[in-house]
Amino acid sequence: MENSSPLVIKRSSEFLALKQSGKRHWPTKWLLLNYQKNSVGQLRFGVTASRKVGSAVVRNKLKRWSREYFREMLKAGNSLEADINIIFKPMEENFYKGLAHGEFVKAMDRGLQSLRKNL
Repeated sequence: MENSSPLVIKRSSEFLALKQSGKRHWPTKWLLLNYQKNSVGQLRFGVTASRKVGSAVVRNKLKRWSREYFREMLKAGNSLEADINIIFKPMEENFYKGLAHGEFVKAMDRGLQSLRKNL
């Protein structure tokens, strides 16, 4: 079964398990990746962006970018057997509003490169 979209982590218990037993990686000062190898055999991810990150518009943009990033990654045939929680850390006001999509992609590329080495 070839799936073009990654599975999404939705349960708070899954997020908690990742936080407690997963590894952490900081590709940038504003992005944290909690991750661990999974037994599902395919990529699963979730996004955490608290209200401190910005308005609903900004948080939704970040979630949209994350979904798009993983969709493109799977389209390119780069799969990971891991659960990943993408956490956007609170920054100074309007930081995420001014964040360029290219900068986000660079940070994610850096993070996943390191992740692949450590899994």
